[in-house]
Amino acid sequence: MPPEVPPSLDQRLSAPPPCALSADLRLKIAAELESLRADLEELGVELCHDEDVMLRCMTRLQHLDEMGQRCHWLAQLMRADNPAAVLPDITLQALGDRLMARQA
Repeated sequence: MPPEVPPSLDQRLSAPPPCALSADLRLKIAAELESLRADLEELGVELCHDEDVMLRCMTRLQHLDEMGQRCHWLAQLMRADNPAAVLPDITLQALGDRLMARQA
């Protein structure tokens, strides 16, 4: 059996770093993010029941919805064994663009 060859510097630099968080902790963080998403959605729905608030604050209510979507996708990333593989699936374009830009 030939001796094992250590990875080259290029291979080590191109490999994603191991996640410093345990799988259990990542799942707990993901659950908290999903709980936050649900709370934001509930708040938005409650505020929309008041027509005056809804008409006056539509832009901010849409922002609440976007924050909920961001929480959802961040939770998906936390659950993933390979978060970089999830990035192309993110349907919230602004978040996906920001995360992919940080990877480059």
